Amino acid sequence: MSAFASARHLLPGCAALALALGTAPASSAEPVDIELVLAVDVSLSMSPEELEIQRHGYAAALTHDLVLKAIAEGAYGKIAVTYVEWAGSNWQRVIVPWTAIANRADAERVVEQLNAHPPDSA
Repeated sequence: MSAFASARHLLPGCAALALALGTAPASSAEPVDIELVLAVDVSLSMSPEELEIQRHGYAAALTHDLVLKAIAEGAYGKIAVTYVEWAGSNWQRVIVPWTAIANRADAERVVEQLNAHPPDSA
């Protein structure tokens, strides 16, 4: 399955989640429409190929025109996202700390952070 095909499966969920939750209170001083935690399984049950598919799918979804449009149409036109990899209850690694996304450039910076840390089974 290609990364784009994987992203297509993520897009409806990402867009629906962003729209369904409406405005959520932000924990920081910067108001956002939603605070999205992407908690990604990197346990040994995941093959290297599956890890790559996940990573590319999230990257493609975050920069997809429909997702960016949904973000822009929110009350604040901005979301906050963090990307955390986990394996079991005792292992977590923050790949992307809380970051605001208001436009394509912001989303591409998140993707750059994802690409800077290749996925690795824990």
